Amino acid sequence: MTVQMQPLGADAWTHVVRIIEMSFGSDWPADEQDVDRARFEPDRSIGAMDGDEVVGHTCAYSFTMTAPGGPLPVAGVSMVGVLPTHRRRGVLTALMRQQLTALHETGAEAVAALTASEPAIYGRFGYGLASEVASVEIPRAHRSLRAVPGSREVTLRYADKDKALDLCADLREQIVATRPGMFRHTEPWRRGEVADPASIRHGASPLRCVLAEREGRTTGYAYFRTKASWSQRGPDGTTVVERVHATDPASSAALWGFLLDQDLASTTTHRRLAVDDPLLSLLVDLRQAQLKIRDGLWARLVDVGRALASRTYATPVDVVVEVRDDFCPWNSGRWHLAGDATGASCGRVTREPDLVIDVVDLAAAFFGRPVLHSLGAAGLVDERTPGSLAALDRAFRHDPLPWLDTPF
Repeated sequence: MTVQMQPLGADAWTHVVRIIEMSFGSDWPADEQDVDRARFEPDRSIGAMDGDEVVGHTCAYSFTMTAPGGPLPVAGVSMVGVLPTHRRRGVLTALMRQQLTALHETGAEAVAALTASEPAIYGRFGYGLASEVASVEIPRAHRSLRAVPGSREVTLRYADKDKALDLCADLREQIVATRPGMFRHTEPWRRGEVADPASIRHGASPLRCVLAEREGRTTGYAYFRTKASWSQRGPDGTTVVERVHATDPASSAALWGFLLDQDLASTTTHRRLAVDDPLLSLLVDLRQAQLKIRDGLWARLVDVGRALASRTYATPVDVVVEVRDDFCPWNSGRWHLAGDATGASCGRVTREPDLVIDVVDLAAAFFGRPVLHSLGAAGLVDERTPGSLAALDRAFRHDPLPWLDTPF
């Protein structure tokens, strides 16, 4: 079998729908397709061709994502799939290689990112776990929050989600500027936030919006649904929280106090919290929240030198890093990274390295996730110069932690 990679062009969407439905084993509801098609960039779509048949696919979104130091162009890899008839034949590997090679050869984005349906897949292509997300399931009986000064001064009101979209989107942009791993929403992504296709509700209400206001300004908002349920003991509903964004602690506390105390609901859930979200500090009894941590954003350094020079560093760093990268061999070799909070440079050198690291592990730290120390403790980083790993670990960290709030 010989499979060729080629751009799919204007007809890409028809092929994408078939590939996604067949490879994921389920129908893709038309109302969900409408949301995703509005975001789709057909000129960034690559098909794997077995003769005239499209048997695999990948594409990319043109994101502006926050990195330590500011906004960064990132290729958001998505809609990846291979027909079950062509699995275990190297098709996915060929698609990933074609996509990354094209980014490198054209000088496009120096960083790619994705969310993984199966986390074990993408490490072999050089993607490292760059952020995590938390899920909570909080019983109403254990909703107590610590007191936050000013939270009683916050006023909450329901708003029409469509009419309030610009207001909410602008408020989210203030958060994006401070949090690595988030990306700016273009118009199709903004509209997708409130599109609310019926197929994703799973018996819950339409999407609802509540605004937080303080001293005449909108300081936060929440998107949520309610799902009614009754047991022999009485009401047993669920408040399903989709988003909470706030620009100050008081507004965050007020919104969460409201969401945790809905009538007829015994539980409040959120599936995509930042792992340093204020809620986790506010809860009096965190144990009852059934906190779970899972993978969020996966990052890939397409061009190591350009990527490392594109961000800033929390503390001054001056090290030679030897990078191992079998999948994208142009990255392999020794790189001199010098930088601080004002900027950085990163170029090839021949002198002996201070440490040796796999590109997967370097990518895992790129957006500020504090993992380099633990990777070293696990024996996955070879430190040649004592103290160099600790220095690199301190420099790469970012506060707040990286977080992807919008899956893609």
